[in-house]
Amino acid sequence: MPRKPTAHAQLDQLRQQAAAERVRHRDLQAELEAAELEVEQASHAIAAGYAAEDQHAVTAARKAEEAAAVQVKDLQHRVTGAELRVEDAQRAADLFAQDHAYALLEEREQPARTVTAELTASVHQTLKRARAYLSERQIQDQLVAAVPGATPRADGPASTFPWESRLRELERAVQEHPEIDPPLPRWHGLQQRREQDNVHRRAGLLRRKKLTPPERDEPDRLNQDRVITPAVAMVNPPTAK
Repeated sequence: MPRKPTAHAQLDQLRQQAAAERVRHRDLQAELEAAELEVEQASHAIAAGYAAEDQHAVTAARKAEEAAAVQVKDLQHRVTGAELRVEDAQRAADLFAQDHAYALLEEREQPARTVTAELTASVHQTLKRARAYLSERQIQDQLVAAVPGATPRADGPASTFPWESRLRELERAVQEHPEIDPPLPRWHGLQQRREQDNVHRRAGLLRRKKLTPPERDEPDRLNQDRVITPAVAMVNPPTAK
């Protein structure tokens, strides 16, 4: 049994369809502009025929103008239809992205964690190489100093390099934060709105004189539900209970 395509694969297909419709629209628009140019040219030919008192040329130009005008009218309708197809295709892609937002986020969770781990490892490796570079420079200075008449300042390697200060800043940052969080949603805004909704719900219940048994327990549950979701704790956002 074939595997169901991922949400991203389905979204990519919808976006490709929208892109294909845009290309088709551009092609029809180009055909329309060419047909409009033919109408204009035929109109000029009619005027030129009258100027030359050439009825045969006038008749031929009128036929060309009429044919081009019919084509323009048809292409105008086709361009309008293509515009509608572009809108429909883009709307389908946008609606899919909206309806499957959580699935799309879930599919990107592991790539986000993987790239974070790779970046962290790369930075630590870079700093390790930077320390090795400085160590090698010191060794070179010592060897140069042993050469009769040579001094490390004048004859040794350059005392600094363009990245050195930035690497030191990076090393201080890594010492303060050896690890970084993956680029995943934090949901602070939704969490705040959820708490505000709970406050309003709790206040409304407390104002009511008669409550059903489940409603009597709800204010306490809403109080217990005031727990801030830790950053990067989950992909799906908090939902009201």
